[in-house]
Amino acid sequence: MSYCINPRCGHRHNPEGLSHCKSCHTSLLIEGRYRLVRPLREPDEWEPSEVFEVDDQGQTKVLKVLKKKILQPLFEREVTTLQNLNHPGIPQVEADGYFSLDIEGRTLYCLVMENIEGINLDDWLQQQGPIDQATALDWMKQLVDLLAQLHQEELFHRDIKLSNIMLRPTGQLALVDFGTVRPMTSTYFAKVAGQRDITSVVSPGYTPLEQMNGRAVPQSDFYALGRSFVYLLTGQHPIDLPEDDTTGQLTWRNQTAQTIDPWFTQLLDDMMAPFPGQRPLNAEVLLARLAQAQVLPPPGKTSSIGWLVAANVGLLLLQLLVGWQWWVARQRLADQSLPTSHLAPLPVSSPVVRLLS
Repeated sequence: MSYCINPRCGHRHNPEGLSHCKSCHTSLLIEGRYRLVRPLREPDEWEPSEVFEVDDQGQTKVLKVLKKKILQPLFEREVTTLQNLNHPGIPQVEADGYFSLDIEGRTLYCLVMENIEGINLDDWLQQQGPIDQATALDWMKQLVDLLAQLHQEELFHRDIKLSNIMLRPTGQLALVDFGTVRPMTSTYFAKVAGQRDITSVVSPGYTPLEQMNGRAVPQSDFYALGRSFVYLLTGQHPIDLPEDDTTGQLTWRNQTAQTIDPWFTQLLDDMMAPFPGQRPLNAEVLLARLAQAQVLPPPGKTSSIGWLVAANVGLLLLQLLVGWQWWVARQRLADQSLPTSHLAPLPVSSPVVRLLS
């Protein structure tokens, strides 16, 4: 099956072996190498972009096609971000992976990127159910490490959610959809400070208030990441969980099926604090707090640990008792030995007495 790239084509499905679309006659071999295999999401004429699985001379890749020229600056920012970042958790883009096509008087902007094999965490959660704390810590460290590199490049993602996080078969997580990425420029922060209009990106349940108001900051990524993990731990979408009327904090701690360490629940609450200044300062602070993780003992091991503690205390008490008995015995021996001043006087016939006299 070959798919036609022309959004205006009335019949985009084509059988194998054709060089041009049988409906609109558009070439089915893009740039002389890419053949569209299937759409990865249902094409919608109102959506600004389309995403396809493509065959690149035997290799499977992903092609993202932008249909609206007005969004080209954002699209080029995504291209530049992916080309400059080198991280296993970010799709790789080759130097020639960005190009444009003119089809029926319309310009399409195309980005070819690495195909991330695996499943997004939204689908994974629906299939597998909530995760435990050990898995949450592993995944959290991976994603915070990724955010650390992204923020070091003075960029923030602005659309972190389970559907944008992929789990590879190796267990490695990857963050996708960088179409909303934003640079941390002085111009941007000047706009934020001046409350000038900035394009906002909103994913219900994940997006903090400042981002809804067009004033996203790097800590906005922490908020979305914290809510993503609440979803993973509880199995309930953040939009379905209540918020405290006084603090604005999400009420979720009593919704987990498994025991979660207090320090970890506090970390998540800090990440989801209503105001950016209440959240961790940067990714390095988050990594430092995660490095101090105290994982709960596995089920069934608590009683064994308690027995060992009791045994050690018992041995200590036994040593103290033996030491005390030894000290008492030593004191008794000392009391039985008379000092020199109490020695019996020497008899008169003693040679020593005669010598002295």
